[in-house]
Amino acid sequence: MDIRHLEDLRRELKSFETSIFNGEDIDHKKFFLLKKELIDNRERCKDLLDLYELLESTIDKLQTDKMNKRLNILTIWSTLFLPLSFFTGLFGMNFSDIPFLSSHYGFWVFVCLSIITVGWLWLYFKKNRWF
Repeated sequence: MDIRHLEDLRRELKSFETSIFNGEDIDHKKFFLLKKELIDNRERCKDLLDLYELLESTIDKLQTDKMNKRLNILTIWSTLFLPLSFFTGLFGMNFSDIPFLSSHYGFWVFVCLSIITVGWLWLYFKKNRWF
């Protein structure tokens, strides 16, 4: 491997580094081809291989963070709809002894109870900065 080729590898790795830290998407195929080339020439470019491994761990961390944010949002939505499912199941039973079932305002009590519960959960999540 000549010096010119080593400089090309260094320039390409620097380009990937800039893209990753600017939050841009990278071409993973080119990224892993660069890894193969760095591993093949390990003895001449040990410092570049170390930098590559650092960038690879950074990419893994960014992807894990993105997945955790998505799971967090899914959990919040599930938590918001859980009490609504409970209320619907409770008021949907075939009993005549359910409070407000035969009342003229029973439906509106159910709607207000649902809105208050979801609003309280929403404020709780906002207060604790869960989203």
